[in-house]
Amino acid sequence: MNRIKTRIKNMDRLLGGGIPEKETVLVKGEPGAGKTNLGLEFLYRGAKKGQKGLFVSFQDTEDDILRANTFDWKFDQHVEQGNINIRKMDPYRYEQVPDMVRGMIKENNASRVVVDPITDLDLYIDSRKDIRKNLLSIKREARNLGATSLLLAESKEATEIEDEVADGIVNMEVVRENGKVKREIYIKKLRGSDYNHSVHNYVFDSDGLKVQ
Repeated sequence: MNRIKTRIKNMDRLLGGGIPEKETVLVKGEPGAGKTNLGLEFLYRGAKKGQKGLFVSFQDTEDDILRANTFDWKFDQHVEQGNINIRKMDPYRYEQVPDMVRGMIKENNASRVVVDPITDLDLYIDSRKDIRKNLLSIKREARNLGATSLLLAESKEATEIEDEVADGIVNMEVVRENGKVKREIYIKKLRGSDYNHSVHNYVFDSDGLKVQ
């Protein structure tokens, strides 16, 4: 099995060597857990190795995302060079999202894709059947084009449908104990793969996310 290395500090150790190529992983966490940062770093580390990336946002513009990046990365440079493409998409056009994602992946020859937050689509779809169908279509389009994908979701908004459709699940949690805050990460599911089942702390520093 080919694996796509995230190249995030110690993250691939948790994943058993990386994300299985062409699979779709759901990253869940509450606001402030760092889901978007993880997604951006996934693209950035890939771009540094010549793997083009696509970031699809249902909430933020390219300028919003670039301003939010506070790490010591040359992220803007990779965006300017076309190695990372950031696209804002309206979630109310959910029927068109799979085709639009396919077109963006082909246009940018992207091998890494991040969608943030995937749960925004649920707000505009009444039927659980249609939610599943839409997610499966996005997953299929990315896989058929050879892309490995991260779907980011707020923990309280994600449903069992996202859990079931995803090939893997990464949980990021903010834990408050004795007046202190710590962050914990673990792999809940990684279909067909051996992976680390333990809970690990993680931190952010000037160079990004580090699993401890």
